[in-house]
Formats: sequence, C-alpha cells, structure tokens
Amino acid sequence: MKNTKKKIKLNSKKQNIMKNNILLTFALLLFVFITIKANDNYTARNDKEYFSSFKKNEEPQNKKFNILTKKSEAIGEAFYVIYKENSLGQGFYFKVVLDKNENPIATYYANESEKKISESTIENLKKILLGPEKPTTTIGDTSTTQCVTNCHRTKKCYDKATSTGVLLCSLECGIDCA
Repeated sequence: MKNTKKKIKLNSKKQNIMKNNILLTFALLLFVFITIKANDNYTARNDKEYFSSFKKNEEPQNKKFNILTKKSEAIGEAFYVIYKENSLGQGFYFKVVLDKNENPIATYYANESEKKISESTIENLKKILLGPEKPTTTIGDTSTTQCVTNCHRTKKCYDKATSTGVLLCSLECGIDCA
C-alpha cells in the first residue's frame, strides 16, 4: 500500500513537471513567434515621405548636410528638417538650426540622391534666412514675393500657435517659392 502511494506521488510529481515543461515550451515558442512577427513587420521608412513636413531633431539616414548660412557661432538647441523638390524635380533636405530663444542661426541642405541640386536652388536657399545680398532700389520681378505671400495665406502661417510654427511655415513657403 505504501509503495502504491509513493508511486502515485511520484507519478503526480512527474506529471506536474511535464505540465510545467510543456507550458514553459509553449511560452517560449509564443515569444519566439511574436519576436519574428514583429521583425517581419518592420519596414525601413521612406525618408522623402516622412520628411514631407518639418521633423524636430530627426535627420534622414545616410545624408551629409552642407552649410548654407550661419548667422551665429552659438550652439543650436534644436533643429528641423524637411524634404522638398525644386522646379527641376531635384530632391533635397533642408535643415534649420535654432538657438535657445528659437531664433534661426544656421541652415543646411543635403542632396536626396547622388545627383546634386542646381546652383540657383542653392543660392535661393541661402537667401531664405539672410535675405538678398544687396538691397534693391527698384522692384523687379514680384512673382516670388507674391508666391510667398499667397503661400502664407494658404497655409495660414501667421495663425500658428507658436513663433516657431510661424517660422517653420514661412521657411517652407520660402523653399516652395525659391
């Protein structure tokens, strides 16, 4: 009788150990399956699409930025990047660095591909932050000014909640009309 009780206890312990092993194996398999599924769902982001509006403190992958303008030697507190295309269809990233008071202190650009953007686009981008190099005495072609003004109205730049929002909206209009 005692041997039978011992055998029953041993069998019961073995069954509990087997149940625990099966549950542990099932949990491990479930974890592996979820991990594999999560990795399969990861896709590299499309930087052109992602940066279609300004993104704070984020840069596109594997892009080297070239300096356009630098107003100050102060260290930037934040930066914003946007992707745009010029009238020739050449894509580029535009980056503006802001100081602690959220004033722009530098601008940069990066080519979207190996194909470089035109010199005229680079010159126009330089003027966005600093303005024209020489003051003009006569009003010449006003199409750029009208373009920027219309863009400000369409995008409601001056209705933005913060001065940084107004600045970024205005910069985007300047880039679009450059």
